[in-house]
Amino acid sequence: MRYMFLFLLLLNACSSIPFTSTDLPLVDIPLSAEQQEVYLSKSKPAQHFGFQVFPLPRGEVGLRGSARLHPNQRTQVAMSPTDPLLVPIMGKNKKNTALALLDTASPTSWLEFAYSRDLLAKFLSFRDQHFPYRGQRSTGGVNAYAALVHQLRIDQLFIENMPMYVRMATGSLGPQGRSLDEPQLKAVLGYDVLQLFSIVQIDFPRHMIRFSTTDSYTPNAMDLLAKATILDHPQGGLVVEGALFGEKTPIVLDLAGAYALARPDVQEPYTRQLSIDELVFRQIPTLPLPPGNLPYLGRELLDECIITLCPQAGVVYIEKP
Repeated sequence: MRYMFLFLLLLNACSSIPFTSTDLPLVDIPLSAEQQEVYLSKSKPAQHFGFQVFPLPRGEVGLRGSARLHPNQRTQVAMSPTDPLLVPIMGKNKKNTALALLDTASPTSWLEFAYSRDLLAKFLSFRDQHFPYRGQRSTGGVNAYAALVHQLRIDQLFIENMPMYVRMATGSLGPQGRSLDEPQLKAVLGYDVLQLFSIVQIDFPRHMIRFSTTDSYTPNAMDLLAKATILDHPQGGLVVEGALFGEKTPIVLDLAGAYALARPDVQEPYTRQLSIDELVFRQIPTLPLPPGNLPYLGRELLDECIITLCPQAGVVYIEKP
């Protein structure tokens, strides 16, 4: 009972852990079934935008494809004072500027419904079928469907024909917003788009986030703490090779999560040892996750480091300042 009480204290102190954060903000207004049907009736064929459609069980269809980045583009943005992983985004027009959460743990990207209309997002279809969200993350009981944004910008860096799931409710992203109390949070940029960049550098000491579509990255050997291999794992998100108690284990790197570590089937409020390459952590505060999930490493153990994602090279570098 003492351990369970500690778990509950930790869980209440950290609401941004994935799979356990289902409290919705005060303003969360789902669209009615009739309203959803009106908007979905204006869907565009997915094949017109170069996406592949494939069959699923029970006569359903799935969607495969990714956004397009322009070569030789780079930018950097200052971290938000309210949360370091919030970045300003916009569509073709600056008047549509809003905040997006960079969620390395999310396999998919998301839009709040009203903001999807500002960006002129188009729902996608195949014949008379749409593409509902079928992932394992909670949507707070609200439907979500795949849509396409023709142009999304981070400063002057362009992302073209970006597929995103639109949650059919206004005012909130629900659990996908990780309970951030930020009214301008209108989107989540998941690992599905982050993996298209050659570099995404999260520089906690300098409070900067840098993006590049073409450059390569070589860390300073004197500053390098770890070189983590990126794994292609069915659970999705940014999964790296790590170890628990010396035993190799895939670990989700969740830099949007304001906690230290979360694991399924934990019995104690601390994990004795976790390592990524040569970087070793001990006696780590640990939150529980439902069975079947991978361990999740939050940013509390890394928020004094420089984290450089190099998805095209298949590695993540962790450096000291």
